[in-house]
Amino acid sequence: MNPPFPLRRKLFFSHFLATFFVSSAVGVIFYLAARDSLLDQLRARLSGTAAMISREIDANELRDVRFERDVSKREYVEALESLRQMRRSNADVAYLYVMRLDEDGRVRFVVDSDESEDQALPGRVYESATPRLMLGFTQQSADEEFVTDAWGTFLSGYAPTLNSKGEFLVGIDMNASEVRNKLDRIKQVGAASIVIAVLLSWVIASWMSRHFRQPIEAIIEHCQAVGAGDLDKRVEMQRQDEMDSLLVAVNAMTEDLRKARDDNMRLAESLDDALDEDRRR
Repeated sequence: MNPPFPLRRKLFFSHFLATFFVSSAVGVIFYLAARDSLLDQLRARLSGTAAMISREIDANELRDVRFERDVSKREYVEALESLRQMRRSNADVAYLYVMRLDEDGRVRFVVDSDESEDQALPGRVYESATPRLMLGFTQQSADEEFVTDAWGTFLSGYAPTLNSKGEFLVGIDMNASEVRNKLDRIKQVGAASIVIAVLLSWVIASWMSRHFRQPIEAIIEHCQAVGAGDLDKRVEMQRQDEMDSLLVAVNAMTEDLRKARDDNMRLAESLDDALDEDRRR
């Protein structure tokens, strides 16, 4: 009778699942570590780039740029052109801008490199200031996560401008799509590692299933032969592991049964001879 869930399947699935879960766990850990590493690198790059640009922006030249009417001032025009040139030189950068922190705690735009009609003019209040942005008025910083505002979703870095005195900062935005493209490449590697894990699990499970199934099936066949009266059969198999002890024991048991059978047959023959001799007397 064939069992509904034979041992070979149990061995296969147990080894497959164990290998798959371990391999997948390693892949997930790798992905999370790579993701965190990439984001850390991007944050460091954004804050570092903001710090380099901030050295080119002197807050003293922008203190009088406060209202929309100030867009005609030389200081504003020069700063705007400088930011736009720097933005065009890096395809990953969406926007560069300078912001001011008012005494009432409001954050306002001073210069915005945006070349569309959505450009923030001097004096416009920025409503989506994060704690990391506020930190940027006094030191380098970068957003921990993506921030969504009126212009889109970004990962941003900040640094105080030259002579800022805690009042001005330079901000740099990287499009979320650019960051996600970089993360997608890591996901692709992670997905490939999972596929490899599945294939590897299948190969290992198949090998382990065969490794244990073959001696078990050989022992079953041997026991069936012994049950049918064939005591001369031996299991001719060497595994170079603990299975060898079991196979040796099975062969030894069969050999003992054969000897016992032979002894019984000889004893029976002796009894028959003795009975025949008594009858002749």
